[in-house]
This record gives sequence, structure tokens and C-alpha cells, in this order.
Amino acid sequence: MQPSGYRQNHPERLDAAFAALADPTRRAILARLALGEASVLELAAPFAMSQPAISKHLKVLERARLISRSRDAQRRPCRLEPLALKEAADWVENYRRFWMESFDRLDEHLQQMQIKEKKYGEREIVITRIFDAPRALVFQAWTDPQHLSQWFGPTVFTNPVCEVDPRVGGAWRIVMRAPDGSEYPCGGVYLEFAEPERLVFTNNSADKEGNPVIDGLTTVLFADEGGKTKLTLRTRGTTMVPYAAAYLAGMEAGWSQSLEKLARQLAKG
Repeated sequence: MQPSGYRQNHPERLDAAFAALADPTRRAILARLALGEASVLELAAPFAMSQPAISKHLKVLERARLISRSRDAQRRPCRLEPLALKEAADWVENYRRFWMESFDRLDEHLQQMQIKEKKYGEREIVITRIFDAPRALVFQAWTDPQHLSQWFGPTVFTNPVCEVDPRVGGAWRIVMRAPDGSEYPCGGVYLEFAEPERLVFTNNSADKEGNPVIDGLTTVLFADEGGKTKLTLRTRGTTMVPYAAAYLAGMEAGWSQSLEKLARQLAKG
């Protein structure tokens, strides 16, 4: 990947510079020349290698324009040529700047994603209740839309829409209506459907435009208690918008009222 607008004027010089810099001995030679000019013998001294071997490294550095050699009487001192190093450094800096700017944009994007997915509050409740009805009947009341519509939701609410697909992967959808006509759609998908013992389903609420308000998960256990049914409800809700915090505050009261309505419904037979 190449930064937009970036053009290499002398790509062959960059290739030669980076190839030369790839060797640790040649990098050490450049580090020595950064302190000042030095002869071949002086450059060979720190290394356990012959003068001809050092000369080969110097030729590579010279072809890459990283060093130059001049004549001073009988000596041919080597000196550092900063221009080629600057070209390589500029190339690296250009890519460093490109990636740093890209990472900054990525960080901003991730922050925006977190803002959109921010969770403003979470609550979990557990309610246990004994119903004077066999668990098969209680289970049916949770999965038959004709029964479910009669008791789901707070005391003063009705359910003009109640749809259930009673199977794993099946969806359920209810639109609760308040006395003032306001409607509160909710629904989810059955994750577990073990008749007549266990239900696990997502329990999500949305506004009129379909935007998520609460993201929830509900587990209901049905245990036989000598012909009666011990029901254990565990439900967790996470608010997706600030104003939904009030809904979490009333979650336990709402479910308690629903279960009270269920008890009355079961008593009718």
C-alpha cells in the first residue's frame, strides 16, 4: 500500500539503500562514519574480518550512495553521505505518517462505534412463584399466543398483537398498549424450547421506528411440585438508550404484575 500522492523519484536508489542497510556490519560501518572520516584499516579494526571483506561492504555502501571515498595522499578515507540516508528516512517517515494518520482515523471510528453501541445500564432479576396448575398448562400459557396475550405485560396494558412461533429459532412478537394508546413493541427469538421444562429466549424492546431500546435475555424454568408448578424466571435487560433506564427500574414490578395476571388466567381454567 502506498500513501496517496506519494511518488518515488529514484526507486532504484531506495532499493540499493535499503539492501545495503539490511546488513548489520554495514550498519555498524555507517555508525562509525557518523563520527567522522575513517580509512579502510580503521573501519576493519573492530571486526573479525579481513580488509578485502570490509572493502566488499564498502563497495555496496558506495553503490548505494551512502558513503563516498576520496584520496588524501596515500589514504582513501571514507565519509558518510547523508543525502541517501535522508531519502530513505523521508520514505520511512512518509509511510509512518500515513499509518499514524490511518490509525488516528481508525481510533475515531472505533470511538464512534462504541458511542453507538454504548450500554447505559443493566439489571437482572429472579422471580420464583408457585402456580396452582400443572406445568404442562403453565408452559402452554407461555407459548400459546391466545393465552400469552391475556397476561403478558403490566396490569393495565393490553396486547393487540401477539405472535409466537414456538420452536428453537422461532420468533415471538408482542405489541403492548398502554391506557393512553401508547404502544411498546417487544420480541425476540427462542434459543431453547424444552417442553414443558425450560424456555430461553431473547427479550428485546424497540421504539416505534424499530430502534433498539432494551436488549434482554430471559430464562424460565417449570418444575413440577406435586401437581402444581414452581416457576423460576431469570431475566436480564441492558438499556441501549439513556431514557430506557426508567424501564429497567420498573422491570421487577412489570414482571410481577404479569405473573399475577398469569395466576388469574390459570385459575379460570
